[in-house]
Amino acid sequence: MYNNEVMNKDNKIYGVILAGGKGERFWPKSKQTNPKQLLAIISNRSMLEETVERLSSIIEREKIMIIGTTLIEESIRELKVVNDNNLLSEPFGKNTALAIGYTAVKIRKLDSEAVMLVCPADHSIHTNKDFLSTIETGYEFALKGNLVTFGVTPIRPDEGYGYIEIGEELIENKVYKIKSFKEKPNIKTARAYLKKGNTLWNSGIFLWRVKDILSAIEKYLPEMYKLLLDFEKTIGTPAEKDGLLKLYTESQSISIDFGIMEQASNIVICRAQFSWDDVGDWNALERIKSKDKNGNILDGNVREINSMNNIVSCDSGIVCLIGVEDMIVVRTRHETLICKKSETGEIKNLLKILEKDEKFKKYL
Repeated sequence: MYNNEVMNKDNKIYGVILAGGKGERFWPKSKQTNPKQLLAIISNRSMLEETVERLSSIIEREKIMIIGTTLIEESIRELKVVNDNNLLSEPFGKNTALAIGYTAVKIRKLDSEAVMLVCPADHSIHTNKDFLSTIETGYEFALKGNLVTFGVTPIRPDEGYGYIEIGEELIENKVYKIKSFKEKPNIKTARAYLKKGNTLWNSGIFLWRVKDILSAIEKYLPEMYKLLLDFEKTIGTPAEKDGLLKLYTESQSISIDFGIMEQASNIVICRAQFSWDDVGDWNALERIKSKDKNGNILDGNVREINSMNNIVSCDSGIVCLIGVEDMIVVRTRHETLICKKSETGEIKNLLKILEKDEKFKKYL
């Protein structure tokens, strides 16, 4: 465990890994029962395993929790990365505000003064002293009652990320108040953000005391908070399973960003001092993996002639390219995806089409 005096002196920090995402833009490898976070995309370990290992550098393994849906509960359990008691299973996905609220009341039962470090299960982060230092800075602000988020300095105009406009500087080039949240922009707006230099990418990583995030839910999502209180009374009793189903059935579906972060006043943002990528779709492999002399990223049995700047993943048989450029080709046992690099945003729409036809649902 990382020897961090600030974070370890009172032993109050818990890690919370959000593992409920579908990873649709990594279809056909990412499926409902085996989503992106369970795939070995950036190394020979699954992205979830990578995330647990990263948090283990600053948090005791016994205090790392994973929350995901019942659909992948057994697959997560088989990884044996946390104790079974630390695996929280949602009846079905209901967005991040509820997942965080559910985890918060579970932790409050253990320690009402606890601090939560919330991380998605499917990001690529280079774990080093800069990562640890950034979290430590945020921890100090969380102890003062702030809701802390972490922002990444943009290195390219990207339409796939949310942006946060920074306000008053609290620590030079490190910590700021937040001026506004920006939705995923078009490319022209993204270029303007990059040029102006006053925005950070929204990393989706958060740090706060349990009591502060629950107070925020009580203020901004009062109906959800009431349901959380009702559920909290059932924790550790035979009624807990039914209480959880009621909580998820009756609560609204809303992200933590919309529900809390865009409304609360006690928010600060820490500039990430570490490398980060949300590994959002197949194009992310270009930022993570090595290319051959023709700019191709080739995984599995792949052969090419006069083909450049392609991303190819082959799990079954062989894929052969001739004179192909700027394409993504993914072959699994039963599915094949052929897509222009510039069209990966359409994968979600493709899945909606497949879902409407009963004979194609088995491929999802």
